[in-house]
Amino acid sequence: MMKKLQNRYQMTRNKVSNIDFLANQLENNSVDTVTTDPPYLIGYKDWDNQAEDFHSMWLSECFRVMKPGATLWSFMAHCSKDGETFISHEFYKLLRMYFKVDLRNSVVWARQKGRGASKHLKSQREDIFYATKPGGDITYNPLKMLREVVTPYMKDGRPRGWFLDETGKRVRWTGLGNVWTYTSPFYLSKSDKQIHPAQKPVMLMERLIRLSSNEGDLILDPFMGSGTTAIACKLSNRDFIGFEKDLDIYNKCEDRIANFNNKNYTEFNIYNKE
Repeated sequence: MMKKLQNRYQMTRNKVSNIDFLANQLENNSVDTVTTDPPYLIGYKDWDNQAEDFHSMWLSECFRVMKPGATLWSFMAHCSKDGETFISHEFYKLLRMYFKVDLRNSVVWARQKGRGASKHLKSQREDIFYATKPGGDITYNPLKMLREVVTPYMKDGRPRGWFLDETGKRVRWTGLGNVWTYTSPFYLSKSDKQIHPAQKPVMLMERLIRLSSNEGDLILDPFMGSGTTAIACKLSNRDFIGFEKDLDIYNKCEDRIANFNNKNYTEFNIYNKE
């Protein structure tokens, strides 16, 4: 039986399955990293309406298939549509039942595009939680990013810690912060064309994957949706495995992965690891 499961597991590497993740047959302790954008249960679309214990079920299954020390990154809505329920906090409490949560590494994604409103502030915030499975070595690759220099310090008439980029802007390498700004995918984009209403930016997902995995590692996305995690894995030389039960979205996802061309992503995340 174990041999049969092992063969099935090997066959599904770098594939997306058109089944519910809760029906997966992955081996215990087989996944290096999980990056996912689950339904938030805020009634946004039909697929967002799930059982009350939905988050507990899929988190439990992720815990089973993740290796000790593996990292889970999960998006989550900040609050309910009526603003009365702190959804992120409720999700955080569930995460702690299975994983070690480090809020210092959790991220706020400040979307360039937000849901409009006439009686309250536009919703541009989404939370991304960072959690690890106890019992093993944690992979964390510190990355740096280019940031504009507001006060250009000089020493002996020379720039101190900064330089001019190709546009003439003063920039410097600095450590990643926990607030990230990325534009949401849109229909006319060549590299990040929107095919799903909850689609996340490839650059954002690629950054999460690079932070918490190494080349050749296996990345799981239980809710593959538009295939963003798979594209990010291709860009960062990781393997992926995903599940998407909606047939229409699954077919669009498969088409997107099949037509992947890294030439469309030449200006994606540039990192300085020194």
